[in-house]
Amino acid sequence: MRNFLFLLFTLTLVLTSCKDKKHFKLDFKTPADNLKIGKTLEVEVVPLTDKTIDSIAFQFQKKSDVTTNSIQLPLKDVLLGKHNLSLKIYADDEMFEMTQPLKVFNNKPPKILSYEVVNAYPHDIKAYTQGLEFYQDTLYESIGHYGKSELRKVDFETGKILKSHQLKDHYFGEGLTILNDKIYQLTWREGEGLIYDVNSFEVLDKFRYDKSEEGWGLCHDENYIYKSDGTDKIWRLNPETLEEIDYIQPTTHNSISEKLNELEYVNGKIYANTYQKDGVAIINPQNGAIEAVVDFRKLKKQVRQHSDLDVLNGIAYHSKTKKLYVTGKNWNKLFEVKVISK
Repeated sequence: MRNFLFLLFTLTLVLTSCKDKKHFKLDFKTPADNLKIGKTLEVEVVPLTDKTIDSIAFQFQKKSDVTTNSIQLPLKDVLLGKHNLSLKIYADDEMFEMTQPLKVFNNKPPKILSYEVVNAYPHDIKAYTQGLEFYQDTLYESIGHYGKSELRKVDFETGKILKSHQLKDHYFGEGLTILNDKIYQLTWREGEGLIYDVNSFEVLDKFRYDKSEEGWGLCHDENYIYKSDGTDKIWRLNPETLEEIDYIQPTTHNSISEKLNELEYVNGKIYANTYQKDGVAIINPQNGAIEAVVDFRKLKKQVRQHSDLDVLNGIAYHSKTKKLYVTGKNWNKLFEVKVISK
């Protein structure tokens, strides 16, 4: 009986090994982890056995086609970052599936920009700023830390708090955005966000995060709400259902960025703080390309220096006046700034 079981196990192992034997390899003309937008993805499917390829069906993002033994795909109108190339190879009346991870980068480095301070206004030095946004001429702010998280309505010129709502102690307040008289505020690790009436600050509803685990930053355009989660993704949310539809990955010419924090939508671009860095990335929301970076490192020297002083984190754009404002965690000033060439 033991000999029979041993023979059965050995036979199963042999059959499995034959079934899983690699029949094809992919020959990339450009390294799979260093592709550039605007270039052409060129791949040859090479048989490693006596299999004869009849056809190859492939898909990359939303692009698909059928070919014979090679793939030529112009990388135009594609998302940057990490994505899979999927293949179904038909050979000798059999079908073989392959998946190859690819990395697509921007075709040029981001511009490095600087700034000018136009005005400076008072800001609550105890405010651990996590979200900042104008709505109908009024500034709204989300404050973080467990037991200290708040939603605030602020007179930005005086720093006076016009209205506030204290979050429950188990919430760590994060980014916010305002759409159709509703405030959407994220919490950090609690897996849910809060929806308020913009006038009364009454909590109207809550929403659970979908595919992402954490809440960091929020902004919106006319079609989507954008949400960062501390990873290399900025999620696009349906503004009606708050479902995470898909995502972009903020990407330069040679790297994919992580830990993007507070977000602001400015003239068709997403402005994003990077956690623990005093700079703002300017991102194309269509494909994730980081087109520019604003260097704000010297701005921190213009606020009161103290033990709780933290990094730049807070971007607000006034769409009517076309003015841009920034502040930081526990900064005593809110700055109106003008972005300029460096």
